[in-house]
This record gives sequence, C-alpha cells and structure tokens, in this order.
Amino acid sequence: MRFEVFNQWDFPIDRWLNDQFGKHILFDNLVGYVSGFDLFNSVLLISAFWWCWFRSNDQAARTRDREHVAATLVLGIISIVIARALALSLPFRVRPRFEPALHFVLPAAWNSSFFADWSSFPSDNAMMFATLATGLCFVSWRVGLLASLYVPLVICFPRIYIGFHYPTDVAAGLLLGFVCGYIGNQSRPRRWIASPVLRWELLWPASFYTAFFLLTYEFATLFVSVRGIAQGSVHLIQRLVGDR
Repeated sequence: MRFEVFNQWDFPIDRWLNDQFGKHILFDNLVGYVSGFDLFNSVLLISAFWWCWFRSNDQAARTRDREHVAATLVLGIISIVIARALALSLPFRVRPRFEPALHFVLPAAWNSSFFADWSSFPSDNAMMFATLATGLCFVSWRVGLLASLYVPLVICFPRIYIGFHYPTDVAAGLLLGFVCGYIGNQSRPRRWIASPVLRWELLWPASFYTAFFLLTYEFATLFVSVRGIAQGSVHLIQRLVGDR
C-alpha cells in the first residue's frame, strides 16, 4: 500500500492548517493546551466508564451495562494492538511534521522529535478512542453521542493540527475503531468477552477493582508507561543483540 493517493487529499489540508499558525494565537494556545493536558485528552472520556459501571440500581440493567463496559475496554486494548500491527506491517508513512515536502512549521515548544520513527497510518489514538466511544453508545446513547463528538473534535483534531497525523490517518482510525466497537458489543461477542471479567469482579472484587483502576489509568494516560517499557525493552534487546 502506498500513500500517494491519500497525500493528494492530505497535503492541501495540512498546508492550509499549518498556514494558520501564528494568525490565531489564542486558538494555537488552546490546541496546544488541550493536546498536552490529559484531562481533556482522555480523562473525561475514561471517567464515563466508571459512571456507566455504577449508574444503574437495577440488577439486570447493571449486568448489561457492565458487560458493555468490560467488553469495550478489552476491545480498546485489542484496537491498539490492531492499529500498531497495521502501522508496522504497512509501508512507513512519515508524520506531517517530519515530511520535508510539507515544510511544516511549529512553535519551538511543540517542535519535538517524539514519534519520528513511528508510522502515522492509521492513528492508534483515533482507533482506540473511537472503539471506546462506540461502546459507550450501547450503554447510553446520550453519553455515546457526546463521546462520538468529543473524540474527533477534542482528541483527534489537535493531533492533525500539530502535525502528528494526517486527516486520512485519523479517518481510517475512526472507521476501524467504530467497526471494532460495534462488532464487539453485539450480544454474543460481548458476553464471551465480558463473562470472565464479571466473574472476576464477583469472586475477587479487591483485585478486580485494583486492576480496573490501573487499566483505566493507562487508558487515561494513553499507555505512556507501557509504551515506555516496550520501547526500553526493544532498545535493550537491540543493544544486547548488537553486542554479540
């Protein structure tokens, strides 16, 4: 797969967006603040899962809600794995901020080399959060609708604006995430995924809620600590292999 066809759509949009830097200082600062602040970047969305977990007093409704929550969080992890597998297996796509043809200009505070060696297609953030937002739609259509608007506007757009992703990276991630969240929340796969999770909560609540908190924390922080451990492990293995 090559990205020349996508570039015909992406490059004009990225050039236009990048031309806006410096023209609207307040907007630039707002985008930079939102993109770098976990409260807006992910925490609000992840908090909705705790609300969904405890919202109902009716036993049948609570069980159904918790099935959707458990299945959706598991699907969120699966979506990250799928997104990273696609990024590693498809041809490498340079992120907009590092694409020489775009001459991307960023404020000095934003101009880091982070993710320079990570392919941009598809957006794993878009895929993960689209999966989570789709799952919320099955618990509460109002919360799901808000989440479905929140993900592309508040979480994904800043990543396009500051050059971490092309629009088609995000569009592909959103579409794949929707498919993953929708299929996984159908009755049969939902129950198959959620049953061991709910059994764990029933039999060993102390360990379950400890793990539940840690998992939602990792979602809220975009798995930064897990990524750091993975990258450190890869570098260590490469060094050990290289020293032989």
